[in-house]
Amino acid sequence: MRTVWYLIYNIIGVPFLFIFFGIYSIFNSKVRDGLKDRRDLFSELSKSLLFFKTKNKNVVIHSSSLGEYQQALPLVEEFRKKNYNVILSFFSPSGFNNSKIKSEDVIKTYIPFDSVSNAKKFLDIINPEILIFMRYDLWFNLLYEAKNRNIKTVLANTRYDENDRTWNIPVVSSFKKTLYRLIDIIFVIDETDEKNYKEKLTNNTNKIEIVKTGDSKFERVYQSAKNVTTNDILSAEIIKDKKVFVMGSSWKDDEYVILPVIDKILKFEKNLLTLLVPHEPKETKISAIEKNIDFQYRNIKTIRYSDLKNYTDENLIIIDKIGILSKLYSIAYLSYVGGGLKTGLHNILEPAIFNMPILFSNSVKNSDEDEILLKYGCGILVYDTKQFYRVFREILKDKNYRDSIGEKCKLVFKDSIGISEKIVNKITKN
Repeated sequence: MRTVWYLIYNIIGVPFLFIFFGIYSIFNSKVRDGLKDRRDLFSELSKSLLFFKTKNKNVVIHSSSLGEYQQALPLVEEFRKKNYNVILSFFSPSGFNNSKIKSEDVIKTYIPFDSVSNAKKFLDIINPEILIFMRYDLWFNLLYEAKNRNIKTVLANTRYDENDRTWNIPVVSSFKKTLYRLIDIIFVIDETDEKNYKEKLTNNTNKIEIVKTGDSKFERVYQSAKNVTTNDILSAEIIKDKKVFVMGSSWKDDEYVILPVIDKILKFEKNLLTLLVPHEPKETKISAIEKNIDFQYRNIKTIRYSDLKNYTDENLIIIDKIGILSKLYSIAYLSYVGGGLKTGLHNILEPAIFNMPILFSNSVKNSDEDEILLKYGCGILVYDTKQFYRVFREILKDKNYRDSIGEKCKLVFKDSIGISEKIVNKITKN
């Protein structure tokens, strides 16, 4: 079936993808930027490789976007310890543009459009020993060509989506199984993933290895938290004797639920200080928040983070600076993570590492971290303003209750240390 699907994919699938992305780029600036930035992909890649140590072996770690890149970082460090040159490839401009590469033995590139010639040229230039895909973003021709060259192929940090019906649609399922069977080792998150993948992919002729290791994202969050410094993030005078509440990555939908509660609770909790971090801190967004608060909530007094030199005991600070959310979480008494009512929940592991109650909504599902926090008891689901008020008030007035919830966050990370080391040792042991 591998050869059959290879022909079908290249006769029908590749031309379709080429036309689709070409048309889609007209309407989507991110896709348009991605196509534009790939024009000199191979020449730029060749130049970058000149700076690598030739005695080191090369490994490609592919991430679809920024989230997968964060999961890949602990693997990068483990491969560097073993003296590998690391090539980080990306599908999306958001991953490529926002990844910060500071090591001379690590470079980044876009993954090329998945034609046969591009796959061959990509592997010719890099000559990797190992090709790793993070989470899910698999490309048939690249895997097919890597398999023909005896390059070790790996899928890491993957989950089996039990709601994905394509595994049960006859023709689609056949292609999908063929694609996944081009991989030598699949590293999954838990026992359920391991069981499901083995049922779908293993047979008498297939030697695919499926290994349960856990999620390196947790390890990445843990490592990042160790490097967080709060110097100059907020002066000691501002946060002294305050219960700091961080609203991280908030959307309008989140603010609609949360702000009425803050306004009401300030009558009882005079030492409550809210740090509101908009998902996109653009001027138009911040101005809209200020106008809304001024018009509706008389107990809330706002000031922008950039204007703190003029601070006069305002109880809500609008954060108009990017890149400091983790530092803000580190000084929080409790937090709310936004996105779950709009586009999908943002990173709830980021505050969890600092051992506090984490409130969130998950009407729009995009990950499984919410289930993990709920399972261990340090996450609290928010349904509406009335229910949020009850929970919020109870946490604020009872420190023992707050601390008991925060302690449970430690359980979320208890088995996360060393995941990447296990994965890399398994990949490189032979």
